[in-house]
Amino acid sequence: MGDMGEADDASLPGEPHGAASDPSLPGHLRGRPPGISSRLHRAAGPRHQWTAPNGQVLDLPVTIDLVNLNPVDGSVIWEVTATVDLCGGEPRIVRVVLGDPGGLDHVRLQREFRWASPLDIVRRAVPALLARSIDPFEYEFPAEGFPRAAELQADAAWRLTDDFLEEIARRYLDLGRGYARTIASERSVTPRTAVSWVEKARRRGILSRVPPGSHGGHIVPADQRHGGTTPEPRGIGPGGGTADVGR
Repeated sequence: MGDMGEADDASLPGEPHGAASDPSLPGHLRGRPPGISSRLHRAAGPRHQWTAPNGQVLDLPVTIDLVNLNPVDGSVIWEVTATVDLCGGEPRIVRVVLGDPGGLDHVRLQREFRWASPLDIVRRAVPALLARSIDPFEYEFPAEGFPRAAELQADAAWRLTDDFLEEIARRYLDLGRGYARTIASERSVTPRTAVSWVEKARRRGILSRVPPGSHGGHIVPADQRHGGTTPEPRGIGPGGGTADVGR
């Protein structure tokens, strides 16, 4: 993919230094910051609507790019662009374009580029953003590369406020055993992420702790919460909770 050197932080008044403002550049690159960035764009072609498991509707096709721009002149150092469209009722990658004027680093590509990640972004991350009223076309996706780009939902798309964790905890109590798969489907995350949210609710004192191997608990009133330091039932260590029980 070429050299991933750090971008120059210097800037001119009113415009980041090296911003891609050259009118000859493709529209999706104009105004992009120097260095590595990743964004979602609407792609040309007949429109198809896909409804995600969490009920959010996405208009396809879209493209997801990962671009490294020269901090001096805004030129492209390397670029990866994947197009996702609806095929047989499901989002599928229909086109991938890789470009590096200096020559593609095939060893690094083979080691780091996971071909399914652009699809994961569309199927998991974008619906999660939409559910939180975040415009995915204005969102700066993680720029570490496609292998990590779809992992944004727990930390970025979902703001882990006490209110949010209480909502998750109440849903967990309503669902009982098998909650993780249901919450994961509703929120477009992995079951492991759903479990981690319940764990955080317990640590923050929002959801009461229970003995190991047990399931359930109750919502702790807000005025009795102590940031996860609520008294623990006997036999529960600092981690507490029932993280992997009844998923």
